Order: sequence, then structure tokens, then C-alpha cells
Amino acid sequence: MKNIITLFSFILIITSCDVVEGPYEIDTGGVTPTDTNTYVKKILIEDFTGHTCQNCPGAARELEAIHDLYGDQIIGMALHVSKTFARPYHSSLAPNYQYDFRTKWGKEWDDLFGISGLGLPGGMVNRIGYPSEHRLGKDEWLARVITELEKEIDFGISITTNITGDEGVITINTEILNNINGDYNLVVCLSESNIINWQKDGPEDVEDYEHNHALRSLLSDENLSTSSNYTSTDVIEKTISVNLSTLEQFNIDYSQNTAEIGNGNAGGWDSSNMSVIAYIYDNTTQEILQVEEAHLINK
Repeated sequence: MKNIITLFSFILIITSCDVVEGPYEIDTGGVTPTDTNTYVKKILIEDFTGHTCQNCPGAARELEAIHDLYGDQIIGMALHVSKTFARPYHSSLAPNYQYDFRTKWGKEWDDLFGISGLGLPGGMVNRIGYPSEHRLGKDEWLARVITELEKEIDFGISITTNITGDEGVITINTEILNNINGDYNLVVCLSESNIINWQKDGPEDVEDYEHNHALRSLLSDENLSTSSNYTSTDVIEKTISVNLSTLEQFNIDYSQNTAEIGNGNAGGWDSSNMSVIAYIYDNTTQEILQVEEAHLINK
């Protein structure tokens, strides 16, 4: 059966945003996602964005459309980057666009993968194609997703959380599904959705725009194992202690003291809207091989 997705986009008004025309239709080809026991192939779409980028809401809508098509197999992460489209306005110039969504890790990944240098919006699908073909416009995401869903999986990830107030523990269990050999890292980070704040959407200044999947913090980026040999049915457990107040203050300090044209307005986290995202990537190719997401607070 063919699944059809209709995609809409805004016409570019400033030259740094991508030019895309729509609406149009794409045939997904009826791909049946890979299923290994209780695990299925899941895909991370990293959406590099900014609150004053007029075409960036179109990319956010594209991500949600792909998620609607494939459900929880699609996991999104929005990284607000650049001192042009993601910086807060100076308070003496305007009362809006005062929030600083940027993070230390978003900048580091943007520097590594070179996304914003080609203009926003832009992104990656499982970081496939690095170092020369990983940077994708939003209208290229779906085709890459279809290809990724056809791949077999070697890892299954499960996430459990135990958070009381601002503190708690996150446990990541990685099950090895096949005998494999390689150099892999496990990344664990926090994102937040339902953040209501300013966003340019085409020519409009939207005061109550809903920002979703915003990267808040990197909790860990370490070798999955001390060995390069992985045996089927093995389970690797990682436990991370978190203090949300400390992590939030780190972002506030980063905005105030380090980020270009920052203002320290990076707090106001709501743990009830936060998620844990864990993914495994190949250190040689940078390809993300499996990803999982769970609510930070059990719902």
C-alpha cells in the first residue's frame, strides 16, 4: 500500500533560509519497517533551527508529518544554532525573541557537521552520509527515512527513569541483537517540548509558537563498551544521575557568559514536558544505528 504525505513550505523571504516550493506529494513506497523481536528500527531526525528563521517552522512541520506517517519510529531533536537566527534580540531593541534556546552541545554538533553554514533550516537523518552527504534540506528527509527503515538493527535500547522533583536516575539498557564488532558510543540527552515562545513563521511574528523537541542538555557521550566485540543477547546497562536545576543553570550560564550575543535567558524548564533521548552511533562513520526516546517523568 502506498503511503502519501502532503508537505507544505513557506517561500523564502530572507536569503539565508532554504527555498522550497509546495505543496507536493511524495510516495513512500510502502516500506515495511524492520522488526527484530521486540525492537524496531528507529530514526533520529536532527532539525537545526532558529527562532528568527522564517522558513524553519516549515522544517518542524515536515518532521511532524514524517512522525505522523511512521509513528514512534521517528524521533526528532531541534537544535537552535547560529548567532544569526537563534540569538536572542537585545532587550533594548525589542520585547520579543528574548529567549536563548542555544546550548553548548548544539553549537559543537553544528561546528562538527557544518549545518548552519549552509543556511537554516537544515538537518540530518541518522547522520547518514557523513562527511559529505549528511547535510539535508527538509524535503530530503523523507527519502532518507525510507532508506533507513529498510536496514536491519543490531541494537535495542530501553530507557527507564526515576525522577523525584529535580533529581533522579536514568537507566539505559542496550541489548545486543547480533554478534558484531565495532567502535560505538552511547549518547544520552534531554529534550523539551511544548515550549511556548516567539517564532518567525514566514512573514509573521508568532508570540505563542509551540517549540518541540528542543535540545536541553547532553548527559553522556561515551563508549558503549570497553570491548569492540559484542555478543548477541548481551545487555549493557548505563545509569546516569541527574540534577535538573544544575543542568538548567549550566545553560543559563552558557547563554550569559559564552554564547555569542547571549543574555542568560535560558531557564524555565518544565520537567513534565521533557524526554530522554538515547542513541548509539558508529565512531568511524558517525552513523546513528539505533535511537530511543522516553518521557523523563513517567506518564
